[in-house]
Amino acid sequence: MADVKRNAGKTGAAQVSDSIDSLTAAIGARIKVSTVAPHSQTLQGTLFTACPKLNIIAINTAPAPPNPSSTLSNQPGDYHIIPIQHISSFDIVSLDSNAAKQTAATVQPPIAPVDIKKLREREEAKIRQLREQEANKGKGVSREAQQIFDALKRLLPTRWHGQEIVVSDAVIISPPYTVNDCKAPKGKDQALDRIRMVLDGERRKIAQRAAQGGTPPPGAPRKGG
Repeated sequence: MADVKRNAGKTGAAQVSDSIDSLTAAIGARIKVSTVAPHSQTLQGTLFTACPKLNIIAINTAPAPPNPSSTLSNQPGDYHIIPIQHISSFDIVSLDSNAAKQTAATVQPPIAPVDIKKLREREEAKIRQLREQEANKGKGVSREAQQIFDALKRLLPTRWHGQEIVVSDAVIISPPYTVNDCKAPKGKDQALDRIRMVLDGERRKIAQRAAQGGTPPPGAPRKGG
Protein backbone atom coordinates (compact mmCIF):
# COMPACT_ATOMS: atom_id res chain seq x y z
CA MET A 1 0.00 0.00 0.00
CA ALA A 2 2.31 2.68 -1.31
CA ASP A 3 -0.46 5.26 -0.97
CA VAL A 4 -0.56 4.84 2.83
CA LYS A 5 1.65 7.63 4.21
CA ARG A 6 2.43 9.33 7.51
CA ASN A 7 4.25 12.67 7.30
CA ALA A 8 5.40 14.72 10.27
CA GLY A 9 7.32 17.33 8.36
CA LYS A 10 4.58 19.92 8.71
CA THR A 11 3.68 19.54 12.35
CA GLY A 12 6.97 18.27 13.86
CA ALA A 13 7.93 15.16 15.79
CA ALA A 14 4.86 15.32 18.02
CA GLN A 15 2.68 14.03 15.20
CA VAL A 16 5.08 11.14 14.63
CA SER A 17 4.94 10.32 18.32
CA ASP A 18 1.15 10.28 18.17
CA SER A 19 1.37 7.94 15.19
CA ILE A 20 3.58 5.30 16.83
CA ASP A 21 0.54 3.13 17.57
CA SER A 22 -0.17 2.88 13.87
CA LEU A 23 3.49 2.11 13.24
CA THR A 24 3.28 -0.73 15.77
CA ALA A 25 0.49 -2.22 13.69
CA ALA A 26 2.73 -1.91 10.62
CA ILE A 27 5.64 -3.97 11.99
CA GLY A 28 7.03 -5.93 9.07
CA ALA A 29 6.16 -3.22 6.52
CA ARG A 30 8.72 -1.51 4.27
CA ILE A 31 8.98 2.14 5.34
CA LYS A 32 11.02 5.21 4.49
CA VAL A 33 12.13 7.44 7.37
CA SER A 34 13.73 10.89 7.23
CA THR A 35 15.56 12.26 10.27
CA VAL A 36 16.57 15.76 11.34
CA ALA A 37 19.95 17.19 12.33
CA PRO A 38 22.49 16.44 13.65
CA HIS A 39 22.18 13.16 11.72
CA SER A 40 19.97 14.10 8.80
CA GLN A 41 19.41 11.07 6.62
CA THR A 42 16.76 9.03 4.87
CA LEU A 43 16.53 5.32 5.56
CA GLN A 44 14.37 2.73 3.86
CA GLY A 45 13.82 -0.78 5.15
CA THR A 46 11.66 -3.14 7.14
CA LEU A 47 10.09 -1.86 10.36
CA PHE A 48 11.37 -4.31 12.98
CA THR A 49 9.65 -2.79 15.99
CA ALA A 50 8.10 0.41 17.36
CA CYS A 51 8.21 0.96 21.12
CA PRO A 52 5.74 3.45 22.62
CA LYS A 53 7.44 3.28 26.03
CA LEU A 54 10.93 4.16 24.83
CA ASN A 55 9.64 6.26 21.91
CA ILE A 56 11.94 4.59 19.42
CA ILE A 57 11.66 2.51 16.29
CA ALA A 58 14.03 -0.09 14.89
CA ILE A 59 14.38 -0.37 11.13
CA ASN A 60 16.20 -3.09 9.21
CA THR A 61 17.73 -1.54 6.08
CA ALA A 62 18.98 -4.87 4.69
CA PRO A 63 17.31 -5.90 1.40
CA ALA A 64 14.03 -7.74 1.84
CA PRO A 65 14.44 -11.55 1.63
CA PRO A 66 13.21 -13.33 -1.49
CA ASN A 67 10.97 -15.51 0.64
CA PRO A 68 8.13 -13.27 1.84
CA SER A 69 7.05 -15.80 4.46
CA SER A 70 10.35 -15.46 6.30
CA THR A 71 9.87 -14.11 9.82
CA LEU A 72 11.57 -10.88 10.86
CA SER A 73 13.84 -12.68 13.34
CA ASN A 74 15.24 -14.87 10.52
CA GLN A 75 15.95 -12.03 8.10
CA PRO A 76 19.51 -10.74 7.57
CA GLY A 77 19.84 -7.48 9.42
CA ASP A 78 21.39 -4.03 9.29
CA TYR A 79 19.47 -2.43 12.13
CA HIS A 80 19.12 1.23 13.03
CA ILE A 81 17.55 2.51 16.26
CA ILE A 82 15.86 5.87 15.72
CA PRO A 83 14.36 8.05 18.48
CA ILE A 84 10.91 9.34 17.58
CA GLN A 85 11.92 12.95 18.21
CA HIS A 86 14.58 12.69 15.51
CA ILE A 87 12.07 11.72 12.80
CA SER A 88 10.91 14.49 10.50
CA SER A 89 8.75 12.28 8.26
CA PHE A 90 8.02 8.68 7.40
CA ASP A 91 6.22 6.86 4.60
CA ILE A 92 4.85 3.34 4.59
CA VAL A 93 6.10 2.11 1.24
CA SER A 94 4.49 -1.33 1.29
CA LEU A 95 2.77 -3.46 3.88
CA ASP A 96 3.85 -7.05 4.54
CA SER A 97 1.02 -9.54 4.22
CA ASN A 98 1.74 -10.73 7.75
CA ALA A 99 2.38 -7.28 9.21
CA ALA A 100 -0.85 -7.22 11.18
CA LYS A 101 0.17 -10.45 12.89
CA GLN A 102 3.65 -9.24 13.84
CA THR A 103 4.20 -8.15 17.43
CA ALA A 104 7.21 -7.60 19.65
CA ALA A 105 6.66 -11.11 21.03
CA THR A 106 6.63 -12.73 17.59
CA VAL A 107 9.58 -10.93 15.99
CA GLN A 108 12.16 -11.25 18.72
CA PRO A 109 14.70 -14.07 18.25
CA PRO A 110 13.80 -17.31 20.05
CA ILE A 111 15.38 -17.72 23.49
CA ALA A 112 17.20 -20.99 24.05
CA PRO A 113 16.83 -22.75 27.40
CA VAL A 114 19.48 -21.87 29.98
CA ASP A 115 21.61 -24.74 31.25
CA ILE A 116 21.66 -23.93 34.98
CA LYS A 117 23.99 -26.85 35.73
CA LYS A 118 26.66 -25.58 33.35
CA LEU A 119 26.33 -22.04 34.70
CA ARG A 120 26.87 -23.31 38.24
CA GLU A 121 29.86 -25.38 37.15
CA ARG A 122 31.41 -22.35 35.47
CA GLU A 123 30.74 -20.24 38.55
CA GLU A 124 32.30 -22.83 40.88
CA ALA A 125 35.33 -23.21 38.59
CA LYS A 126 35.84 -19.43 38.55
CA ILE A 127 35.57 -19.26 42.35
CA ARG A 128 38.16 -22.04 42.70
CA GLN A 129 40.46 -20.22 40.30
CA LEU A 130 40.18 -16.94 42.22
CA ARG A 131 40.76 -18.68 45.55
CA GLU A 132 43.83 -20.44 44.16
CA GLN A 133 45.20 -17.17 42.80
CA GLU A 134 44.69 -15.52 46.18
CA ALA A 135 46.33 -18.42 48.01
CA ASN A 136 49.36 -18.17 45.72
CA LYS A 137 49.99 -14.54 46.65
CA GLY A 138 52.42 -14.13 49.53
CA LYS A 139 51.33 -11.72 52.25
CA GLY A 140 53.91 -9.13 53.20
CA VAL A 141 56.68 -10.67 51.09
CA SER A 142 59.02 -9.03 48.60
CA ARG A 143 58.66 -9.11 44.84
CA GLU A 144 61.65 -11.46 44.64
CA ALA A 145 60.07 -13.84 47.17
CA GLN A 146 56.94 -14.03 45.03
CA GLN A 147 59.08 -14.70 41.95
CA ILE A 148 60.82 -17.56 43.77
CA PHE A 149 57.47 -18.99 44.87
CA ASP A 150 56.02 -18.78 41.34
CA ALA A 151 59.12 -20.43 39.86
CA LEU A 152 59.03 -23.31 42.36
CA LYS A 153 55.27 -23.80 41.95
CA ARG A 154 55.69 -24.35 38.22
CA LEU A 155 57.87 -27.36 39.04
CA LEU A 156 56.68 -28.72 42.39
CA PRO A 157 53.67 -28.57 44.72
CA THR A 158 54.26 -25.31 46.57
CA ARG A 159 52.25 -23.27 49.05
CA TRP A 160 52.63 -20.38 51.46
CA HIS A 161 52.66 -20.83 55.24
CA GLY A 162 52.80 -17.27 56.51
CA GLN A 163 55.96 -15.92 54.89
CA GLU A 164 57.55 -19.35 54.59
CA ILE A 165 57.45 -21.37 51.38
CA VAL A 166 56.50 -25.04 51.78
CA VAL A 167 57.59 -27.28 48.91
CA SER A 168 56.20 -30.81 48.42
CA ASP A 169 54.97 -30.72 52.03
CA ALA A 170 58.53 -31.65 52.99
CA VAL A 171 60.88 -28.66 52.74
CA ILE A 172 60.37 -25.24 54.33
CA ILE A 173 62.16 -22.22 52.87
CA SER A 174 62.32 -19.25 55.21
CA PRO A 175 63.18 -15.63 54.34
CA PRO A 176 65.38 -14.50 52.64
CA TYR A 177 64.81 -17.74 50.68
CA THR A 178 68.39 -18.80 49.94
CA VAL A 179 69.60 -22.41 49.77
CA ASN A 180 70.85 -22.01 53.34
CA ASP A 181 67.31 -21.16 54.49
CA CYS A 182 65.93 -24.58 53.51
CA LYS A 183 65.10 -27.10 56.16
CA ALA A 184 63.36 -30.46 56.26
CA PRO A 185 62.53 -33.11 58.88
CA LYS A 186 64.65 -36.19 59.32
CA GLY A 187 64.36 -38.69 56.53
CA LYS A 188 63.76 -35.99 53.89
CA ASP A 189 67.42 -35.38 53.07
CA GLN A 190 67.00 -36.44 49.43
CA ALA A 191 64.06 -34.06 48.97
CA LEU A 192 66.00 -31.28 50.72
CA ASP A 193 69.01 -31.66 48.42
CA ARG A 194 66.81 -31.70 45.33
CA ILE A 195 64.86 -28.59 46.31
CA ARG A 196 68.05 -26.75 47.25
CA MET A 197 69.38 -27.50 43.77
CA VAL A 198 66.12 -26.34 42.14
CA LEU A 199 66.03 -23.20 44.29
CA ASP A 200 69.61 -22.34 43.43
CA GLY A 201 68.89 -22.68 39.72
CA GLU A 202 65.73 -20.56 39.91
CA ARG A 203 67.49 -17.83 41.90
CA ARG A 204 70.19 -17.70 39.23
CA LYS A 205 67.55 -17.30 36.52
CA ILE A 206 65.79 -14.54 38.48
CA ALA A 207 69.10 -12.75 39.05
CA GLN A 208 69.93 -13.01 35.34
CA ARG A 209 66.57 -11.58 34.32
CA ALA A 210 66.95 -8.79 36.87
CA ALA A 211 70.40 -7.92 35.50
CA GLN A 212 69.07 -7.81 31.95
CA GLY A 213 66.22 -5.57 33.07
CA GLY A 214 68.46 -3.28 35.08
CA THR A 215 66.91 -4.22 38.43
CA PRO A 216 68.97 -5.56 41.35
CA PRO A 217 68.84 -9.32 41.99
CA PRO A 218 67.38 -10.71 45.23
CA GLY A 219 69.51 -9.81 48.24
CA ALA A 220 71.74 -7.38 46.35
CA PRO A 221 72.67 -4.21 48.29
CA ARG A 222 70.95 -1.02 47.16
CA LYS A 223 73.08 1.81 45.89
CA GLY A 224 73.38 4.66 48.31
CA GLY A 225 73.03 2.38 51.36
